[in-house]
Amino acid sequence: MGVIAEKLFKSTGPVNNRLFLRDGAFHDWYSFVLSFPPHLVQQYLRRFSLSNGETVLDPFCGTGTTLVEAKENLISSIGIEASPMASFASKVKTNWTKNFLQLRQAGETVVEKAIQSYSQPGQPFLKFNPEQEKIILSDSISELPLHKCLILLNKVQAIADLEIRDLLLLAFAHVAVSSASNLKFGPEVGVRKKKKEDATVFEDFYHKVSTMARDLELVANNPTTPSTVITGDSRQVNLTIPEASIDAVITSPPYPNEKDYTRTTRLESVLLGFLKNKNDLKRLKQALLRSNTRNVYAKDSDDALILAGCTIDRIAKEIERRRIALKKTSGFERLYHRVTRLYFGGMKRHFQELQRFLRPGAKLAYVVGDQASYLQVMIRTGELLAEIAHEMGYDVIDLDLFRTRISTTTGQQLREEVLVLEWKGKRKGKIVKESKSRYDKLIEKVFFNHYTPDASELSFDREEFEPVAKELGIKLPKNLGDIVYSFRYRNSLPESIIRLLGEGEEWIIRSIGRGQYRFVKSPIHRISPNPRLEKIKVLDATPEIIRRYALNDEQALLAILQYNRLIDIFLGITCYSLQSHLRTTVAEMGQVETDGLYVGISKPGTQYIVPVQVKGKSDEIGIVQIEQDFAVCESKFSELVCRPVAAKLMEDDLIALFEFVKSENEISIKEEKHYRLVPNEDLSSSEIQNYRNT
Repeated sequence: MGVIAEKLFKSTGPVNNRLFLRDGAFHDWYSFVLSFPPHLVQQYLRRFSLSNGETVLDPFCGTGTTLVEAKENLISSIGIEASPMASFASKVKTNWTKNFLQLRQAGETVVEKAIQSYSQPGQPFLKFNPEQEKIILSDSISELPLHKCLILLNKVQAIADLEIRDLLLLAFAHVAVSSASNLKFGPEVGVRKKKKEDATVFEDFYHKVSTMARDLELVANNPTTPSTVITGDSRQVNLTIPEASIDAVITSPPYPNEKDYTRTTRLESVLLGFLKNKNDLKRLKQALLRSNTRNVYAKDSDDALILAGCTIDRIAKEIERRRIALKKTSGFERLYHRVTRLYFGGMKRHFQELQRFLRPGAKLAYVVGDQASYLQVMIRTGELLAEIAHEMGYDVIDLDLFRTRISTTTGQQLREEVLVLEWKGKRKGKIVKESKSRYDKLIEKVFFNHYTPDASELSFDREEFEPVAKELGIKLPKNLGDIVYSFRYRNSLPESIIRLLGEGEEWIIRSIGRGQYRFVKSPIHRISPNPRLEKIKVLDATPEIIRRYALNDEQALLAILQYNRLIDIFLGITCYSLQSHLRTTVAEMGQVETDGLYVGISKPGTQYIVPVQVKGKSDEIGIVQIEQDFAVCESKFSELVCRPVAAKLMEDDLIALFEFVKSENEISIKEEKHYRLVPNEDLSSSEIQNYRNT
């Protein structure tokens, strides 16, 4: 070491000979917030019984957590990563062939030369060029630390040995961000209020290189285990991977939220030349899975893979309805619903593309997390990806809880889970873009047979579907009523009809007699649970056998309401179940259906009729159904006081209850309560006391 460097650095001392790597070895060369916990990878390497001679794939490899853990366990690995900076980091972290002494000597040489250059008087400060300035976060790094970094970078780039140079560049990237920059890492990358006017760039670089050399020394005699990193898009898996060659997948894809992953590595990507201008940044964003509104483009088509009426489609539409109701109009907010569809459509394409590279019997582990950042609409990522994977021919083995966290926007508890899949080797047909169903074509034709530009109401008869079906050459469904029923309660109307609405409007279909209906343009009636409402704990009285054998959410919810007397608790009266799934006819409305019907009595003897609509986690409460419940009360039970209720299952143990009131022909929510069913040990004495005091 030269004289100048000796004055600045203390010796790192000899390496302790041991049979294991130090904690964080190779992982801490470069990671920041891009990686997921190494112990989780170890857990699934063991669970999948992977061994030498088998290959694990990480299609969203980030900075190489899975690859490093596989290499430590002598398991071959392949990583795919769209970000060139993260891909570079993974390649360097899994190249253990270079001599540690060469690395240490090269680091000393670079530092000596950098210090000498920095010490020369009268040098102008080195800076970013204007194109680079446009794509980094403003104030990412202060003037003097940047000057030191650019001097150091010039000396690193002069190293002739390419593999040694790459190791030094990775050490430089780490130091530029962790030591020299003003960046802070949280849910999103930001800039600290207190800026670093100076930083120990050269000293920190030397110590980082020394740490890397120590790690290489520890594996100097290890057997060589192949590790390959491909810079590419996980939705278009690289053809250089042999078919049927992958034994397992362990990965953590992005989650659908507003986290712009390119910001996480923006500064070092610019410093190392991976991003030179805005066009480079755009190309990078286009290669990424669409997980936030900042990388959504007009020509994107992954959203076309999400079928109308499915759970994801309903969630996307709820996000858009909520945006309109809350009068959110920014460009980003207008894209929330679309990015949700794009994300899951992209993952669907990924699952399809992956199939040809998997061996039959391959196991897959996807670390994913719930999100509620889009106007507080809950997105259960693991559950939704499980649905998609099953649709694509994978067996869903488990959805393991990894950890929980609290949403910073809603205060709700969010789950981080590991979705475990198995590929048996039975491919389903290729995914195709959604085409209109026969129901879409029939309702669309009937609608436009009556539509005029100034129309706000359009009446039609169910029998019209027969001649329309003949005209379109479509086989007519046996149950004509199911066509209308599907659009009233299950599916969205075709886009050509929705497009005719103004901001904050929706089409509802009212029944106006037997087999007769009316499209009505109406303000959006948003009946969805308030996520900030108090959760009232109630001891769960549902028999376990009922929970085990309930066939669907609605059936389970009807039973839960009855066994826990939640209607009584909510309304403050004694209620008795009269009938479930009541079907009847109402004058000028035709056939109507109510999920449950209760009769009740109050302390003074007042008698009530309580129609109840129930909805599962992914279904919506419709205003038309509440209108029908009022009509049933007026027609069939006019002597009783009508108190319509709707119940929605928010989570397996959390139920939202609404009571409705009608005045001046307007239906409004009179009261809303949320009840969480808990075992005895989860209801503390202090909570019981709090309820007593309210």
